[in-house]
Amino acid sequence: MPILSLAFVIILMLFRFKARSFFEKNIKKLFWIPVAAVFSLAAIFSFMQYRVWLDNEMTKYLLPPHSGIGYFAIFAFFRFFAPYILSFILSALLSLAMIRVNKRSGGKFFEDDEIYIAFLGGFLSGYPGFIFYLVGLVFVYLIIHLSKTVIGKKGGLSRSARARSEVIPLYNLWLPVSASVIIIYVLWLSHTALWKLLSL
Repeated sequence: MPILSLAFVIILMLFRFKARSFFEKNIKKLFWIPVAAVFSLAAIFSFMQYRVWLDNEMTKYLLPPHSGIGYFAIFAFFRFFAPYILSFILSALLSLAMIRVNKRSGGKFFEDDEIYIAFLGGFLSGYPGFIFYLVGLVFVYLIIHLSKTVIGKKGGLSRSARARSEVIPLYNLWLPVSASVIIIYVLWLSHTALWKLLSL
């Protein structure tokens, strides 16, 4: 699943950078493709897992007709569906918060398509990847902010000029941070005690 998620993040990044006008016009349609693909793959994995259990001399007794389907359904739900259902809900809450902030500020903070980008970045990070997604965004933002502040002071810019230069849009951070989280998860995070503690 993480490989599919990473592939979609990379595709979205390419669309965003290479065909931004097309991306902005069609983001509402493109938005549902990764969502449908992730849950479709979760269903396929569930079916494959069912076949594996059915062919095993021990686990076949956990399936019909030897037992009810309940145990397998719970296992498949938490193994394949729950991480992305939870990241979907958390991403939806993030998007709603962004919409609310934008309405109060007159659209000053986020671009229209950015809300969809932020949602997809969080959703495709899965759970608990979503937590690291938000932490990563804050961390990268602070690093860039501090770097610009230091450069501004060294460059002798006035306070007002520094204030303008220190305004950092998150637009270009959502997808790269999501991709980084997924890669770090595959290579390292998934093997840590913290990840296992946060996992469902």
